[in-house]
Amino acid sequence: MKKAPVSALSHRRLSRWTAIVAVYGAAVVLGYLAGGSMLRSSSSAPPSPARTALARARVGWVLRQPDAPAPPAARADLQAEIAIAQQSWPPSLRGLFELVAAVQGLSTGGQPDWARAQSRCQALKWSQCDRAALEQLRARGRP
Repeated sequence: MKKAPVSALSHRRLSRWTAIVAVYGAAVVLGYLAGGSMLRSSSSAPPSPARTALARARVGWVLRQPDAPAPPAARADLQAEIAIAQQSWPPSLRGLFELVAAVQGLSTGGQPDWARAQSRCQALKWSQCDRAALEQLRARGRP
């Protein structure tokens, strides 16, 4: 048996190593790109149960803060969390969630959206949907 020269053997090992690193590197890049696009396009598939639970927990945390408007950079993320949390509730409770979100100003940076809150309240057929009743609901909803 003839032995290969040392330089040819090390070159073959280096080629294999380079090929393996290139394949894994390409897989990581493609996985990152595919995963990022799937996170951005929530309309194609419903969020996972873990993502839904996380969204509900984050929205709940924001609702429990005394006066915690989201910084401008975090508003887009918060809006995505609100949308996921809203869709996770049964249809019979979504109107109530929308009312609380409008009264607490989740979509408007902490400022209540009184017009939307009043329309949601009337859609729920509550007896008192005036501004004073909605302000009282807001006061009761914050710690």
